[in-house]
Amino acid sequence: MDHSLQSAKFMKLNKLCFTRSGQKILDQIEDDWPSTGVVVLLGANGAGKSTLLDVIAGIKKADSGELILQQSHSKFLMPEPAAFYPYLTVKEQLNFIADMFVNVQPDLQVENAMEVWQLHPVADKLTKNLSLGFRQRLSLAQLALSNADILLLDEPMNGMDPEILSVFKEQVLTWKKTKSVIMATHIMHEAQILADWVVVMFQGKIIRSHAYSEEISFHQIYQKAIDDYHLGHAVNG
Repeated sequence: MDHSLQSAKFMKLNKLCFTRSGQKILDQIEDDWPSTGVVVLLGANGAGKSTLLDVIAGIKKADSGELILQQSHSKFLMPEPAAFYPYLTVKEQLNFIADMFVNVQPDLQVENAMEVWQLHPVADKLTKNLSLGFRQRLSLAQLALSNADILLLDEPMNGMDPEILSVFKEQVLTWKKTKSVIMATHIMHEAQILADWVVVMFQGKIIRSHAYSEEISFHQIYQKAIDDYHLGHAVNG
């Protein structure tokens, strides 16, 4: 991990709140994240990870609070579940993304993305007929074509076979040199290999956030954060 990340902040989450059907999904979210590297969001289902990614991406609008960037940044979200035009083929879907985001040699970049993510076997298959594994590959190929500064990934390793998981890790290690990769995941043992920053969410709050040291596992960080949170509430309750 590059410890310079601790001082190179670029994104400030300032008291973000989001409510749905009377339930607080994000509750006064406050944090600062680094400009490059991998930020991993840990938390159980319902902790608010996906909603936070949606708010950062601009898909959902916070009820209050603000997201502050030091400068203008492009953002691209890989959602869970993956979303495509169902009656486009894989190749057509990637061409569509390239038309929006790629200015130089779009055909070559689509071909490269298909090669990297091993999509040639399903190039002419409708996206609605893809297996989970190939849907993840197509989502990641779209992410790569976006060339965004901030890459937002929601459970990207779901359904990955070992070969593609290896490709994914290689790509993330490349992306994080120049981009901010913000990833929500349950697959702790793989994510901790990639992480520079770890964030623990619980019941719509961020209860721990710091630079990641390989000396302690994600599982230990997560469990201690939850234990400390409950202990604090018991003492103050």
